[in-house]
Amino acid sequence: MNLSSSTSRKKKKNTDDHTFIKTIFSWSLQEIFKENLYIEQVKSIDLYFESSEKYLKSFLYPLLDETRANLCSSMNNLSSSPYAEVVSVEKQTSESRDRRNHYVVKTNTWKNASSGYGKELYRTLFGDVFILADFKPETVEDLTRSGKMWSFVLSTGILGEEIKHNEFGTTFKVIASRDIDEMVPKSLFIIFLTNITPNRRIWNALHMDGHSKLIEKILRASDV
Repeated sequence: MNLSSSTSRKKKKNTDDHTFIKTIFSWSLQEIFKENLYIEQVKSIDLYFESSEKYLKSFLYPLLDETRANLCSSMNNLSSSPYAEVVSVEKQTSESRDRRNHYVVKTNTWKNASSGYGKELYRTLFGDVFILADFKPETVEDLTRSGKMWSFVLSTGILGEEIKHNEFGTTFKVIASRDIDEMVPKSLFIIFLTNITPNRRIWNALHMDGHSKLIEKILRASDV
């Protein structure tokens, strides 16, 4: 394998995961439940690659498809998912385009907190994905009801927890998939779906410097 052309290029800067989050937020309900959404892009991974960059990129669509499948599975269990009533939603003001749709959410006590967690109660973590809605959806079909408002939100930082009698509420920062200002005055519910932190880390790793010496050594070894 000839790596001379790839090593002669300028090194790319490491990218953040904004593209990963934007892709997830761009999915419609129909796309989330479409098993063959990436059928044209997800192909068998070759044994040989022209460059380390192409090797890393070969894993991108399989990762997106895995994330979609996890989200789909979680949305099929809305009735038993951890959820809470929202006490307040405060918009974080910023002139940066990348900081739009950033909010601070404060919840009341989490319900169904033990669902799927065994003896451990659900605790809000960085990277948790939720549905924020002006009603409590029991099924995916509920999200398509006329007149109802909802949005995906992603936890980006935990600001505090209020624990009382083994019950707790959470205050945390989120990014919303759209502007939710018109939802703020309403009574809102937030429903936990899944955590995407592991997949975000993999996504970032796949976008690291494509000329990594370690990757090149692995690819050279495959030529032997």
